Amino acid sequence: MGDAARADTGYTIEIDTGGTFTDGYVAGADRVVAVKTDTTPYDLATGVLACVDRAAERLGLSRPELLRSTAAFRLSTTVGTNTLINRSGPAVGLLLGEGASRAAERLSPGLPLERELIAPIGDDGADPDGIRAAVRHLLERGARVLVIALSGGPHLADRERAVRAVIGESYPRHYLGAVPVLPSHQVTPVDDERLRVQTAVLSAYLHPVMSSFLYRLEDALRADGYARPLLVADASGGTSRVAKTSALRTWGSGPAGGVAATATLAAAREIPVAVGFDVGGTSTDICVVVDGRWRYEVQPSIEGIEVALPALSLVSAPIGGGSIARIVDGELTLGPDSAGAQPGPACFGLGGDQATVTDAVCHLGLFDPAHFLGGRKRLDPAAAEAALEKLAQPAGWGVDDLATRIVARAGELIADAIRDRLRVAGGGAGPDGPVSLFATGGAGGMLACAVDRAFGRADRSYDTVAFPVSPVFSAFGLSQLDVRHAYEASSSSPALEANLAALRERALADMRAEGFGPEAVHFAEETEIVDDTGRVRVVDGRVERTPDGERPRVVRLIASTRGRRARFPSAGDAPPEPVAHREVRWPDGARTTPVFAWTALAAGSTIRGPAVLETDETTLAVPPGYAAHIGSMGEARLMAR
Repeated sequence: MGDAARADTGYTIEIDTGGTFTDGYVAGADRVVAVKTDTTPYDLATGVLACVDRAAERLGLSRPELLRSTAAFRLSTTVGTNTLINRSGPAVGLLLGEGASRAAERLSPGLPLERELIAPIGDDGADPDGIRAAVRHLLERGARVLVIALSGGPHLADRERAVRAVIGESYPRHYLGAVPVLPSHQVTPVDDERLRVQTAVLSAYLHPVMSSFLYRLEDALRADGYARPLLVADASGGTSRVAKTSALRTWGSGPAGGVAATATLAAAREIPVAVGFDVGGTSTDICVVVDGRWRYEVQPSIEGIEVALPALSLVSAPIGGGSIARIVDGELTLGPDSAGAQPGPACFGLGGDQATVTDAVCHLGLFDPAHFLGGRKRLDPAAAEAALEKLAQPAGWGVDDLATRIVARAGELIADAIRDRLRVAGGGAGPDGPVSLFATGGAGGMLACAVDRAFGRADRSYDTVAFPVSPVFSAFGLSQLDVRHAYEASSSSPALEANLAALRERALADMRAEGFGPEAVHFAEETEIVDDTGRVRVVDGRVERTPDGERPRVVRLIASTRGRRARFPSAGDAPPEPVAHREVRWPDGARTTPVFAWTALAAGSTIRGPAVLETDETTLAVPPGYAAHIGSMGEARLMAR
């Protein structure tokens, strides 16, 4: 199959590497498969390839057969998260301009930078001997990657390039003693030295590990027949090939996929305001999408380190499937600590003995213990019951009552976090306006109706929707992302117009390398504006004049083009006949409950509770008093009867 045919008819592969599971969404012309495999922290590429293998098996193909027929492969990665948490990046040396020295006193204590690895240099880049001495000082003390950060203001890029040129003369790239060098303006051109230093140091710290992983994975894919670029997602909701991907911008790319999925499905269903709540093992990520458009922030905090990084806006509530339950002074509390993946909930049988949300759901009978995650894991209901009983007995509570309360309390906590997020969202969203709640993530279906009930508006000016692709929701979101490159210029530059013109030409060259001609490229500009309190807002277009107390700091040029989209999932064609029955402990008592194969259900079907809808990867609970209406994508709209 030639490239042109493959681009029109080939598969799309989207992989989201999470902390516990690696999720895959693979779509062809007439079939979609969703798969999950265990994440392999020791080598994330192993988990990615295992995910591809599982998808290929489901499609009746080998890995090479699938990859040779693939038109687009998109990836989000947790390599940056793991590197910073484990402090496994290289030692970073900082060449700091003398005019920027005050920034060193205000750096975040969590920044991976040792004080003895900061060396002052002149701000004009015109002292080669001083630069060489500073570099020797840093290398002798163990620095393995260097950051150049001079004082902000006019000609920052020229001055930092001059320093880099001196280093390149002494340590050329073809020598074994060459050292990677990152001028700070290439990461962000903001004049604020503290913010620019933190952003550049963090990017340099993540770069070697990130590049090693991504190029190793791309080589493995090419060896098995994949002939197109590996596209890497970034935190702002775009993708680019590995060679044009900044390490820091991959931070949060997985959750960004979930935001993109919420926006895509809200637009497809013509929903004005949608709230996605992605329930994982430790936390629930919440985003608000208005008119099918996501929002992003430009100065987020990463592990307590403030950086200049456009990132899709979401918040995390400390409640998830692994959240640990306690009874304190007669009151039930959940989290914020979690059982994690090891040992995990008690029902996982890995030694956990504290009751969690997942243990409550297991005890209530919503899972098939022998066929959890498509049979890849067997659950231990007796261990879940023992953990719950250990907690319930001293309080004089029944085990069934405790499990029911845990599920209800988890729903209340998520509903509270959603209301809080709607209060601050603005732009058409609000705590009392019409809204659709999207229950996603591996644990979203377990808690969807609990959240719906806790959200509790008497006028029902909201609905709750769950999707069969919920457990791989972020991976599905990657499939809808554009190829996108963002370029920044300091608004204080005396040659701003010339800089933007040069960036435009660079963007067209980058897009040609991605395989897109100038006619396919869409350009947009936006400006970051800072007020006198330090708050930053983003406005469309280029802004030269601002009200008193505000100033533009960065003009961003965005080049994008519509890449190959994956097809949406679709409902099945089977009538609503149960495939099994099992005993479930509902709030009003235990009942023999029908179980339905979710992806087989035809659009237009209505399943009245009590019922359980299942796929190999997720479970949706439909309690008494609720009904699930199946839509064209297999989504279940939950309505209280």
